Amino acid sequence: MPFGNLEFFIKIFLLFLVANILLTLCAAQWRRSKNRRKKLIEAVFADKISDFLYPQTGKKPSFIDVQRALRKVGVREERPENVQFLIQLMIRTQQALGGSNRIQLKRLYGQIPPYRASIDKLRKRDPFQKALGIKEIYEMDQNQYIKQIAAYRDHKNIYLRREAQIALVSFLGWDSLRFLPYLSRKISLWQQIKIVEKLHDVCREPKVEYLHLAYKTKNPDAIELIIRIIKKFYLLSEVDYVFLNLKHPSYEVRKAAIYCLLSLKVRDGAIAERLVRVMDGIPSKIQRKQVLKYLAKGGHTIPTLSL
Repeated sequence: MPFGNLEFFIKIFLLFLVANILLTLCAAQWRRSKNRRKKLIEAVFADKISDFLYPQTGKKPSFIDVQRALRKVGVREERPENVQFLIQLMIRTQQALGGSNRIQLKRLYGQIPPYRASIDKLRKRDPFQKALGIKEIYEMDQNQYIKQIAAYRDHKNIYLRREAQIALVSFLGWDSLRFLPYLSRKISLWQQIKIVEKLHDVCREPKVEYLHLAYKTKNPDAIELIIRIIKKFYLLSEVDYVFLNLKHPSYEVRKAAIYCLLSLKVRDGAIAERLVRVMDGIPSKIQRKQVLKYLAKGGHTIPTLSL
């Protein structure tokens, strides 16, 4: 290779090396600047939240003070990264606090930024962005958007309808169960468990009148969900509905009904006796054997059945 060509390639290599070093230094500086900004936003947010929740004697909490302080450290509509970081801080704070502080935060969150950033995600075409927006809304307890969210409760995208269903339970509690007859799509086992646990978190006191409205559903997954709610809350008054579904065509519905009754019999021995009487009506031989096995373990006298 001629010396001139070699010298040219060495220069190109050195130029590339210098450019790479400069880019690395710039990226490191940018990350440090970004982290400093986040720490500043977090410190200001914590300080202003503290002032808002625990104001000095004779001083009223001010929405304006919080808004101005956040804008001053870069939480503006034209800085979406800072707005999204604020949303994360708001959610973490909301999850950590309860009682009257939670109510105060709900009022505050309705007044300060993030400039409708969460609800505006519902206008995007990407269903994952829409689902993220709904999740942010219910985690910040902003139930003023419930009407927009309800429209997605039976959406074809599984992630979007999951978050919409959880949001409805978060905002409405037992009243959300009246939507079950209108759900035509699959409700996965994981989603059923999430709904049951969320309902237990937000409303420990059962309201069976709303459960009765849900009994109209024909969706097997929704029926499973109802049975799991009855089991979770030990609703002995609703055992007739569970017994009715021992003959349901769906294996999974019958399975949920059997486990529910076996759980409830701990509190009401009459359930075990009734279960023995209706045993022959269970369509599956495997499930009849399972029931016999569990009842026998409990010391119940088991009649001879046609298995």
